[in-house]
Order: sequence, then structure tokens, then C-alpha cells
Amino acid sequence: MAVHPALSLNVIVICLLSPVLAGLFDEYSCSSRSEVCMLKDVVLESDRDVELSTFRDIRDPLVIESGAIPKFSQALYRKLPSVVDLTVDRLGIVQLFIRPGLMHLSAVGNAIEKVLLEDTEKSVQEEYSMLVLRLSQNKLTELPPLERFVRLMHLALDANQLSSVDMSAFAKLTNLRILSLAHNRLLTVTSSSESPLQLIKLRRLSFAENQLPMLNVSYWEFDSLENLNVTGNSMTRIEGSLTQFPVLKRLALARNQWYCEWLMLQYTYLETPSGLQLDADEPDRCRHENMMTSQHHCCNPAGAEDSGLIDLFGDKWDELKRLSQLLDKLNTTIANGSASVNRVLDLQHAALSRRVEKLTETQDKQTAQLVELKSGIEYQKDKLSRLETDLKDKVDRLSEEVNARWNSTDAAYDDLFNATTATTKTTTNWPVIASQNEKNLSQLRQLLVTTSKQFNTYSNKSYEQDALLKAQFERISTVQQELDEVRGNEKQVELALEKLEPQTKLILDYLTVIRKGCIDEEQDHEEDFK
Repeated sequence: MAVHPALSLNVIVICLLSPVLAGLFDEYSCSSRSEVCMLKDVVLESDRDVELSTFRDIRDPLVIESGAIPKFSQALYRKLPSVVDLTVDRLGIVQLFIRPGLMHLSAVGNAIEKVLLEDTEKSVQEEYSMLVLRLSQNKLTELPPLERFVRLMHLALDANQLSSVDMSAFAKLTNLRILSLAHNRLLTVTSSSESPLQLIKLRRLSFAENQLPMLNVSYWEFDSLENLNVTGNSMTRIEGSLTQFPVLKRLALARNQWYCEWLMLQYTYLETPSGLQLDADEPDRCRHENMMTSQHHCCNPAGAEDSGLIDLFGDKWDELKRLSQLLDKLNTTIANGSASVNRVLDLQHAALSRRVEKLTETQDKQTAQLVELKSGIEYQKDKLSRLETDLKDKVDRLSEEVNARWNSTDAAYDDLFNATTATTKTTTNWPVIASQNEKNLSQLRQLLVTTSKQFNTYSNKSYEQDALLKAQFERISTVQQELDEVRGNEKQVELALEKLEPQTKLILDYLTVIRKGCIDEEQDHEEDFK
């Protein structure tokens, strides 16, 4: 059957244009009827691809599982107007635009270098509705613009290429609960000293696996911070006090280069909060890296010059070095199987035990002295109270006696005056009356002198009692200091005993093996002789 030439040409043209027509009608729709809308193989490598693509029956939340979208643009968002919960992980995104209406965005494992926000005259100041923003495992070299994300609660910027961070960039994120900057290349984290950074709802903060040499938290007010992670850096210290985080529950400090004096100060400060959990360095790290061990972590004994740190041990480092050398010598002796080590350790253990007993007796005596001093203070208080009562009673009696004498003098004068006016005779004996008044005045003077002496005596005794009380309080303070020293010595002795016990056990086991070997060798000799 013959085919018309024109018809054949039309068929060829249609076949040639079919790929282009297929591209013009790329349509994406949810791959299942589950609650989550899933899209697969979404390939939009140019603005033209975005313009020609169509999205049908897209619902929220939306997850684009696979494909390639180097530029996630504003034009693409226009095709997804109802989406507020979007996941675009591992799609090769280099440039990411974020729409104000989004509430949840996950763009993990892409190659994002730049984040763009809507920047029209109408919406420059528009606040974003974003609650969760995950931009981990990308290529960001600087923080994205965050000042408009005022509702953000979770921000993840792990595994990017950030080398420095200014914490003031988070100042407006007052609802932030979780902030992670782990696995970056951070060398500096700065804060403004002019105004404190107030993130009162922040609970978790991570700077793990960076290159930070130190961290300054002096200007941070994180009243709700529960988890702080700074593991895997090069930190020697943290400026500011960790006690300014009142509800801190988990603190991760491992794999750093802490100064021992700073680390010991932190252990002292962090003993008071209840429920605080500390991590720990690996058991062999301190030995492999020639560092000292301070409870849970490795540290370097010497701090940097002009670092402002207080060296708690001062010239004790030489003594610690000498003790370390002695410990090495002891380990060498153990390795050589010296039989005298066990006896020396027994003697040291006995001496330490006697010292502990003596310290315990001294503590008991000082406790008894404290009880006695407290009893003496109570006795002196009672004595002062009795003296005050007696003196008050004497003053009251003296006042009553003076008033009685004065009243009797007035009565005598009235009787004398009445008698004089009742008779016309001028026989008044004025010298006798003057003598009696003089005698009464003399008695009053004596009573006043006695009262003054009693007041002076009371004042002197009060001063003596005050001086005695001050001396008693000073003695109590001295005894308390001695008790603290005794407790510190007792703790050091207990630590030394704990360290010696495993070594002693090793020595005994080693000597037991040697002795058993010697016995077996003698038995073998006897059998050979037979």
C-alpha cells in the first residue's frame, strides 16, 4: 500500500518533536495517598524547566524525595502556594529561596551556598512564620539572614563551612529552643559586650567538632539552657562562669585541651547543682597525648601566659612531676618482680592508716572543742542576761528609796511649816532642819555615787564579755579552718589509697605467679634428680 509523501513528512515531524512536547508537559503529583505528599524524580535544572513544570494536587506536608533542583527559586514556590511544611533534602540545591509563609523547612545534604529572602518594598520588614529550619550538611560560609525569623524554635546549621559566628545574629530569635553549630570550621565565636544576649528559652546549644580555642559566655543570659556541648574542639578554657546557667543538666567537655587549673575550678563550681551530668574523655587519651587526668577529662598542667587564670598549685607542679617519676619507678619495679615492693607498700598502707586514724581523732577532739565553745557562749549570754536583770532591779530599788526619802523630807517640811504658822511664838529651830536636810542630801549623793559605780562595773563587764565573745568566734573560725584542712588531707589520703590498691593487687598477683613458678621449677628439679 502506498503512503502519501505529505503524510509521511508529518509523521516524521511529530516523531522528532515528541521529546520537546514531552518536556513541555512535565507534571508532578503525589505518588501515594498517605498523609505525606511524596514526589520523586523532580528534575528542574533551569528556570525554563521550572516555568514549564506543573504540580497537580499538591498537599501539605510535601517531601521531594529525589531529583535535581540546583536553584530553588521564588518562581518554584509560586507553583506550591499551599505548602507550609517542605522537605527538600539531597536535591543538589545550591541557591535556596525561603518564602515568608513556610513554617517548617528541611534542606539537609545539599550544596547550599546562599540563602535568599523575599526582598520587595512591600515585605522588607515582614516577619517570617518559620518554626523549624534545618540547613545541615551544606556549604554555607556565613550565617543566613536570621533577623526576620522571630518565631524560629529550632535552627540546625551542622556540617557547613562556617569559620566565625557573631552570636548577636541570634539576638531577635527570642523563641529559639535548639541551636546547633556542630561540625563546622569555627575558629571564633564573638559576643557584644555592650548588651547581653538574652535567649531565655534556649535549651540546647552545640559547638561540637569545631576548632574553637576558647569560648566567652560572659554576656549570655540563657536561663533555660539544659544541654551545652563543646566536645571535639581545641578549647583551653571558657571565659565566664558556667554557674550563670541555672538549670544546666548535661555538659559535654571531652576531647579538648583544657588547662588543669581552669578545669579543677569548674569541678569545684559544678559540685553544687544537683543532677548535672558530665561526659568523660576516653580512658587512654590522656596517656597517648601526654596529658594529665583531672577526674573525667584530660588537661594540660600549664596555662598560657597572661591568660588571667589562677594557678591553684603554684610550685606544687614540680612535686607532682617528682611523684609521677616515682610512680614510673614503682611501675618499673613491679615489672622486674621486686619482692621488697610488697613490704614497702604494706608499710605505706599502715602509715597512711595510722595517719587517717590520727586525723579522725583530731577531728573528734576539735568537734568536742566546738561543742564546748558553743556551751561557753551560751553560758556567757545567760550570765550577761542575769547581770542586766540584777542591775535593773537595783536601779528600781534605788529609785524607790530616793522617792521615799524625798517624800519623807517634804512631809517633815510641811509639818514644820504648819506648826510654825499655828503658833505665834517664833521658836523655829532652823539649824536642826538644815542639818537634817544636809544629812539627807549626803545620803542621796552616796546613793548616786554607788549607782554610778554599778553602771561603770556593768559597762566594763559588757566590754569584757564582748571581747570574750569575739575571741570565742575567732577560735571557732580557726578550728573550722583546721577541720577543713583535715578533711582535705583525709580526701587526699583516700584518693592515694584508692590509687595504690589496684597496684598492690597487681604486685601480689605478679609475686604469686613468680612464687608458683619457682615452686613448679623446684618440683621439676626434684623429679629430674630422681
